[in-house]
Amino acid sequence: MTVEKIKLNDIAVWLSIDQLRVYSHDRNRLETSQEFLCYFNYSEPTIMIIGELFKDDTSRPILFNSVENAITYAKTELEKRLK
Repeated sequence: MTVEKIKLNDIAVWLSIDQLRVYSHDRNRLETSQEFLCYFNYSEPTIMIIGELFKDDTSRPILFNSVENAITYAKTELEKRLK
């Protein structure tokens, strides 16, 4: 998991970006995907609470193809929310 602290409009926001993992077809192991999930939090994330997941209009998690794309999306989306 990657944790990035960014500052938007003088507000600190932590981004937690985690690589997606899914169960194998036989459900005996977890397989790592090449996609990422991104969470945001206005306080430093903990083991128990990493933040709110970015979701689309249908409440499905948004998947990103890189950590950099997740950070770019988060900055754009959060700037809109913090106006």
